[in-house]
Amino acid sequence: MSKTNIRTKQLIKAVLFVTAITFASLVNATPVHDGDKIKADQMEVHITGATESEIVVEVKVSNEEAKRLVLVIENERGDEMYSKEIDKAGFRYRLRFPKADNIPVYTIKLKAKARALEQYKIVTTSRVVEDVTISKM
Repeated sequence: MSKTNIRTKQLIKAVLFVTAITFASLVNATPVHDGDKIKADQMEVHITGATESEIVVEVKVSNEEAKRLVLVIENERGDEMYSKEIDKAGFRYRLRFPKADNIPVYTIKLKAKARALEQYKIVTTSRVVEDVTISKM
């Protein structure tokens, strides 16, 4: 084979390689239409209280576009304890739900259709506190 033929093949391979790299970088840099994708970090959950029989949490959902979302509370077995549809912006609500015996984990989910967008896990732990005092007699 002649040197010209080998150089031509090498030049063609180099051009193809550079074209592939350039095309790949353009494809990755092109913005993609999100469609119905909901922004993350639009839900905040804060504990406001707990007793032996119930848990009280405050839930804030921004939902700026007022899309139809569902707020769900489930226990660790997957039993739905609370469900509410949200279709307005700026939802803020204080939720009370009962503690179940021997179930220490609960999940608060924000869903769009059947897909969970955000979720928080609530774990309850029971502790026995024993106070000991000493007093002079």
